[in-house]
Amino acid sequence: MFTITRGRAAASVIALGLTVSLAACASGDPLDTGDDTDTGDSTSIIIGSQGFPEADILAQVYGQVLAANGFEVEYADPTGAREAFIPALQDGSIDLIPDYAGNLLYGADDAATATSLDDIVAALPAALEPLGLEASDAAAAEDSDALVVTSEFATANNLTSIGDLAPIASTVTLGANTEFEGRWRDGLAETYGFEGFTFKPIDDFGGPATLDELLKNSIQVADIYTTTPSIKQNDLVVLEDDEDLFAAQNIIPLFNASISSDELIELLNSVSAKLTTDDLLDLNEAYGADDKPTAAAVATAWLTDNGFLK
Repeated sequence: MFTITRGRAAASVIALGLTVSLAACASGDPLDTGDDTDTGDSTSIIIGSQGFPEADILAQVYGQVLAANGFEVEYADPTGAREAFIPALQDGSIDLIPDYAGNLLYGADDAATATSLDDIVAALPAALEPLGLEASDAAAAEDSDALVVTSEFATANNLTSIGDLAPIASTVTLGANTEFEGRWRDGLAETYGFEGFTFKPIDDFGGPATLDELLKNSIQVADIYTTTPSIKQNDLVVLEDDEDLFAAQNIIPLFNASISSDELIELLNSVSAKLTTDDLLDLNEAYGADDKPTAAAVATAWLTDNGFLK
């Protein structure tokens, strides 16, 4: 699912559609939707989603706060991958969509190399301006690649960060999607001295098969995305990436510059200031509950608990 919607670990394939969409708009105003009523102080917002559960929840989280504060909010059908939602933002089919900071930068600038959140955020305005897009503040909440171990394995080997794996690398099997090895093995060696480990391809994006192999000790380290409910449910330990090998993928609202206003940005920022990775874990877990709540209901509960809705 995620290679289509986000790419997540596949930063090199994120830059889809942006150059094409710019070229397609080169003959005129890239923000011209043909609607003369589209102004910077518009209170009508069409919110998009990338079409997977977390994205649907985030669309509702931001959208419901806007609706509660006087904006007329509509929710578009899921747009899916970046090559679809960037042109949709540019032509006004949607106005706003929650995105992921690192992937957003790499999609907007295929020469970008920033990996830390501070560096990514600093680079985004210049990368987004030619596209007619803006982003508000990034949330603390992050959904990124992470190397994860069981709590027992972490305790037995005194593990808190990726670098702590270096002394035991020859005894470790790491499980992840096939492309992980080619993309990250050299970086793990160069950045953390973690080399010589055995790699086991498990192509389910950190899903049930990966979890099963980790819990059975068939692998000792797994690439599982940071907001996957199985991390909390199984008391897994996320090893710190203190050298920012994996690009920061904090949640960040992306929108057409034509709708930008102080009020809009203030409201978006108020949500981002509250939203943590633990919150995203809880939201994803709640969405997967047996009673099958809607994304809207899950978002409403979190917003009410955090004082955004009464």
